[in-house]
Amino acid sequence: MVWFVVAVLLLVLLILAIIFLNKFYRKATREVALIRTGAGGQRVVLDGGCISMPFLHKVSEVNMKTTRLEIERQGAKSMITRDRLRVDATAEFYVRVQPTPEGVATAAQALAGKSFRASELAETLEGKLVDALLAVAARYSMDELQDKRGEYAGEVSEMLEDNLAKNGLVLESVSMTRIDQTPFNVLDENNAFNALGMRRLAEIIAVNKKERAAIESDAEVSVRQSYLDATKRKLIIEQEEEQASIDQQRHIETTRATSQAEVAEQQAAAELRREQ
Repeated sequence: MVWFVVAVLLLVLLILAIIFLNKFYRKATREVALIRTGAGGQRVVLDGGCISMPFLHKVSEVNMKTTRLEIERQGAKSMITRDRLRVDATAEFYVRVQPTPEGVATAAQALAGKSFRASELAETLEGKLVDALLAVAARYSMDELQDKRGEYAGEVSEMLEDNLAKNGLVLESVSMTRIDQTPFNVLDENNAFNALGMRRLAEIIAVNKKERAAIESDAEVSVRQSYLDATKRKLIIEQEEEQASIDQQRHIETTRATSQAEVAEQQAAAELRREQ
């Protein structure tokens, strides 16, 4: 009888424990870390779990997955290069929370629940990301941005590394998905930066048009010269063919005349012999 009572009590305790853990035990995953505050102080859980009691603890979730943040700069907000030209650009930043207790705690404090919402995270970090894009773009010319876009993205990444670490974030990579010259029609001519850039761009376009016209003119002259040379060669060949035909006809006539003269001479000689 006693053993039965003990068994029943143990079973009840086991059921209560299961119910308790099911309700108050929080588990971390590879994609979500936990940070518990309240009684017992702050605790960060990257692997495993923790007990969260009502009124005593508060558990926050932190997204550990990589998040893509897209920044566009175009039109009046486009980037200004070293040669004072404006460039439309689109950049993608791939960030995630540092997988350390310190990184998770910092991200939870600085970002709260924004780590799960890319739009809100981008809004929070936009100032830092845009500042890095503009600061590094000022060191490059427009042509260099296109030709050295990998080097440019690397410098942006280096500039952001410490700033993002203050938010508990790690920058995995930066990708420049679009770089193009800002169209004239969206620029304000009364803006000093725009005025310098537009003048510079107008000079570049004028020089390119002049060079293109010269190349096209040279190409046309070259084509016509080639056509003239071909025509001359054709006429020379025709002339040589005609001369060869004339020489052949002359040779035939000369040969015929010689042959006729020989025949006439032989006939005359034969008649002379008959008369004798």
